[in-house]
Amino acid sequence: MSELIDIAVDLGATPPPLPEILDIDDLWESEAKPPPLIVDGILYQGDKMILGGTSKSNKSWSLLDLAISVASGQTWWGRKCTRMPVLYINFELQDWAIKERFRSLLAARPECQGLSGYLKVWNLRGRSADLSLLRPQLEAMIAKYQFGLIILDPAYKLLGDRDENANGEIASLMNELEALARFSGAAIVVAHHFAKGDSTTKNAIDRMSGAGVWARDPDSILILTPHEEPDCYTVTSILRNLPQLPEFVVTWDFPLMRLAKELNPEALRRPQAKNKVCSDKDFVEQLISDTPASFAQVVAEARTKLSMSRATVARYLQRLVDVGVIATAGGVYWRKSEHPF
Repeated sequence: MSELIDIAVDLGATPPPLPEILDIDDLWESEAKPPPLIVDGILYQGDKMILGGTSKSNKSWSLLDLAISVASGQTWWGRKCTRMPVLYINFELQDWAIKERFRSLLAARPECQGLSGYLKVWNLRGRSADLSLLRPQLEAMIAKYQFGLIILDPAYKLLGDRDENANGEIASLMNELEALARFSGAAIVVAHHFAKGDSTTKNAIDRMSGAGVWARDPDSILILTPHEEPDCYTVTSILRNLPQLPEFVVTWDFPLMRLAKELNPEALRRPQAKNKVCSDKDFVEQLISDTPASFAQVVAEARTKLSMSRATVARYLQRLVDVGVIATAGGVYWRKSEHPF
């Protein structure tokens, strides 16, 4: 009878057995421990992650960079990666194109060495299908290896007949990704696109196209929103199992997205009819002089001149101190003589 149940589970005819209900004392005594962090502060092994951004925002380049970073144990966007075997499943690029992309990335990142045995590529352009139909074939191949990270790029190639705007149908897709994560033991990462229109009018979690499940289901989400500076993007993290990261900016420097610590993450690209966020230059020129001023004085000036809140002033000050534009000591702030403005 148990063999028949196993076959039925494999065919999707019946759900797998549920685990036992645990008393709190049993929970304390259980062996459940956090899995390894693949990307420090962002992604655990076994989690699901989405990288969301506008069309042509270099999401695939960023995920290829993530793949070589984890496979070599180097940093990705300034975050330490644990070295693990990686599988990159490519549904979009031609074989020669992904080969050239990897070649360009490795030339730009000579520190990423020793990829043999740690990075595998599966080119499935032209073979994309409903993930419900494709997953048994994926699992049969993946069973030969022990991957820590599996990247499927892009997500829309796995929809089949699913409507990306239908919560029930996208929940079904997410269940398939979860099943793949459980089977492989790996973190699963996919890329997804933004909806059309002005993304800055929405909360970061709502900028991706389609049903709300795209944002509610993953354990980790990184959102790339266009910055007011050309070819730059503000990165917002939405994390279930880890503390939220401060927003930061990356800039496209072919073939990499590099950190741009000097840029203000709040300065998103907006339609010309909308007021722009105060630039760092305006903030410094209007509020910070060579004469030290207290935090309360800066806040009062900012409220009058720029209609800024106390919290926003604090964020500007901290960031500009961190990048060396403003100096601080004893609770007062002043402009550094060598500042760039």
